[in-house]
Amino acid sequence: MTTPVIAGAAGSLIVLSLQTDPLVAIVLYTVAGMLWNLSRAAANGHLLTVVDTALIGRVQAFTTLLTGAVGALIFLLPTLLPNASEAQLYMACGVMILLSTALLGLWTNCGGPAHS
Repeated sequence: MTTPVIAGAAGSLIVLSLQTDPLVAIVLYTVAGMLWNLSRAAANGHLLTVVDTALIGRVQAFTTLLTGAVGALIFLLPTLLPNASEAQLYMACGVMILLSTALLGLWTNCGGPAHS
């Protein structure tokens, strides 16, 4: 369930980057935020089913650290890429998320760690 939700959130960022109507942009931004929260909740629920109970605290701490690091990088993007417009940054983030989701899906379906 998590993959389609993440893909939907990424897609909403891509569509947001093309939007010129402020009201539609607000709705798309809201949808993206809701989908991100839903995907995080689904991922946390999935962790509870696949991680050994003795390790769940460490795994959740690591995923929180990883999420924070990615969030910090996204926060710094306008500073790191000062000539990029907001629309270009939203487009780039949406495309990278879709690409990452597809590659992780291929990896886990073709013998990645989930199949070890």
